[in-house]
Amino acid sequence: MRRTGFILFTLVVLSVLVKLGMWQISRGQEKETLTAALKLRGEQTFYSVASLPDDPLWYRVRLSGEYDHSKAVLLDNQLDRGRPGYHLFYPFRTENGAWVLVNLGWLPAPQYRDELPVLPEFHGQVMLTGMIAPSTQLPELSEAGAESGWPRRVQNIKPVELAEATGLPLPDWVIQIDPDDPLALKQNWQAVVMGPEKHYAYAVQWFLLALAVAGLAWWWLKRSTH
Repeated sequence: MRRTGFILFTLVVLSVLVKLGMWQISRGQEKETLTAALKLRGEQTFYSVASLPDDPLWYRVRLSGEYDHSKAVLLDNQLDRGRPGYHLFYPFRTENGAWVLVNLGWLPAPQYRDELPVLPEFHGQVMLTGMIAPSTQLPELSEAGAESGWPRRVQNIKPVELAEATGLPLPDWVIQIDPDDPLALKQNWQAVVMGPEKHYAYAVQWFLLALAVAGLAWWWLKRSTH
């Protein structure tokens, strides 16, 4: 009975370790695809929202228009070298009448939670350069309640909800402002946080651990037969 239980336990552990390794390989392949798309699409710039393809992610844009400072969105829980802060998003109306949501970058949070940072304002017609990126999908604090009014702190950038709150026809993606844009704040956003090689290295570690568990199990079973 003890021997059967040990075998079953070993098989479960091996299954988990192999699945973790395969998951890391899958993540590595996803990162390779993303890196290739960033390189290929990042070389092409669009000058109007209307001209964008159906899948606009990772293309660059250069748009003329105005920021709407009355509906600022602050993405909460954004650390920079251990310091808490926000990513500042402003709606941007292009000269052709299209609305987009722009991440201008990071700014530090005040000392006290009930205070909001002083937000920069850019009036008049400006030129925006940046890259189209997906909205954030971050873990949310269960106790965090929805805020009302503006500026508004949010746990995630959800364009559908923000479109309803602002009354603006926002797309389901955002624009990450170019670090060289004159109006860019501090930039710590990264399209690829971990490269594919890291995922493959983790996969090798999981497979080696599975091999070690299998070897130890074989040694114990062989020893227990004597």
